Amino acid sequence: MVAIDRFILLVRDLRRNESGMAVPTALMALIATFALASVTVMSTVHTQRGTARDHSSKEAIAAADAGASIAMLRLNRYLPSMTLPGGPTCVSASGLSQTPTNGWCPKTTPEKIGAAEISYQVSAYGASKEVQVVAWGESGGVTRRVNVGLHAIDGKNVFAEEKVIGEEGIEFNGSAAEIYTSMGTNGEITSSGNSHPTLCGNGRHGIGKGEVPPLSCGGVESEGNMVLPPVVAPAEVEKDDCRLLATAPAGCSGTDVYVAKNNAKRSETVPWYATKKELSLDNNAALTLGGHNYLVCKLYVEGGKLYMPFNTEVNIYVDTPQHCGLAPGAVQFAVLNNGEILSTAFNPSQSSYAIPNIYLLGESKVYLKGNPSNVSTEKGVTSNEIMIYGPQSTIEFDGSATWKGMVAGRKVIVKGNGRIESSSKFKLPEKNVQPLFERTHYVECSSSGSSTPNSNC
Repeated sequence: MVAIDRFILLVRDLRRNESGMAVPTALMALIATFALASVTVMSTVHTQRGTARDHSSKEAIAAADAGASIAMLRLNRYLPSMTLPGGPTCVSASGLSQTPTNGWCPKTTPEKIGAAEISYQVSAYGASKEVQVVAWGESGGVTRRVNVGLHAIDGKNVFAEEKVIGEEGIEFNGSAAEIYTSMGTNGEITSSGNSHPTLCGNGRHGIGKGEVPPLSCGGVESEGNMVLPPVVAPAEVEKDDCRLLATAPAGCSGTDVYVAKNNAKRSETVPWYATKKELSLDNNAALTLGGHNYLVCKLYVEGGKLYMPFNTEVNIYVDTPQHCGLAPGAVQFAVLNNGEILSTAFNPSQSSYAIPNIYLLGESKVYLKGNPSNVSTEKGVTSNEIMIYGPQSTIEFDGSATWKGMVAGRKVIVKGNGRIESSSKFKLPEKNVQPLFERTHYVECSSSGSSTPNSNC
C-alpha cells in the first residue's frame, strides 16, 4: 500500500509541475521532423529514379531507331548482290552471305552507339522485295524495340511521276524560267531575288517543308519524300570509248564521226583526250556517238554539237571525281557557249522519244548555260535533248536554252529564262539505276518478342 500511495502522489505532483516534459516533447518533435524528412528523401529518390529511367527509355528508343536506319543503310549497300539470280537472301553487317532460320536472318552482335547498345534482325529477302527489320535499343537496363518494313524500289520509278527532281532542294534564282513538267524535292522549292518562274505542273515539297511557289496549268501541290538510288554502271561501262579515237583499235565496233571547223583533224587530245578521259567539243565541232556505253571524267560541249543518231541508245557515265583526280564538287559535265546536245531519234511526230542518258557516279557539278539560236533548219526551234541523273550532284541551268528530257540531282538550280519540258513518253532509265530500300511502315513493339522477332509489334 505504501508503494501505491507513493505512485499516486507522484502522478499528482506531475499534474502540478511541468519540469521534465521538455525532453519527451523534443523527442516527439524530432521524430516527427525525421518522418517528414524521410518522406521527402524517399520522394526525391523515387523521382530521380523515374527521371533516370525516363532518360534511359528515351535513349533506348532513339538507339532502336538508329539501329533500324543502320540496317537499311547496310541493306542498300548489299542490295545489288541480293537481287542477282541466286543471290543471298541474308547478308551480315559486312556483306557476307548468311542462312536464314524460320524466315529470319541471324541477329547482329550488339554495337555501341554512345552510351546505348543496338542490335537488329532482318527477315529473309525474297521475290516480294520486302523485308522486316526489328531493331533493339538498350540503355541503363531499359530495352526498347521497333519494327520497320522495307520495300526495294526499282530505279525505273524515279521519273515515273516527276521529271525534274532535286532531292535536297529546287531553287529558282533571279530568273523567269519556264518549267513544263512536274517537280519534286525532299526539301523546298524556293524562288529568290527577282525570280518569277512559270511552273506548269505538279510540285512536291518535303515533309514538313514550306509551300511551293504558285503553280499554273492546274498543278497540284503535294508533300512527301523519296530517295534517289545510286547509279549502277554496267560491267562494260567504257566499252565504246575506243570509238572516240582517230583510229578504232581491233575489236572496236567502229569510229564515231567527228567534224571540226575548217575540216580540222582529230588529234591525241581533240576531241577525246584518252589519258584524262575528257571529251570536249568547241568551235562548232560536231560528234555523232554511235556506241552504247561511254565512261568519261569530263564532258564539255562548248559551242559544239553532240549528236545521238537514230536507232541508238547512248549512255554516258561520268566517273567519280576521286577516280578522275578531281576534287568533290568539280564541274564534270558542262554545256556552254551555245553548245547543243541533240538526238535525231527524238521525233514526237513519229512517237520517237529516244534521248542520250548522262549518269554521274559521284559528287560533281553540272553546269548548263547557253543561248542557242532560235531556229534550226532540222527541227524548227532548237532544244537540247537529254536525261541527266546524278543523285550526289548539283545541276545548274542558266541562259535561255530549251531543255527537253528529265533531270534528277541532289540539288537543282535554275537561273536565266530558259525552259525545261518533258513527256511521259520518255524512256525511263530502269536498267542503270540501283534498286533501293524505302520504309513502308514503322511501329514500336509493346513487349519483348517471343516466337518471332516481330511478335507483339
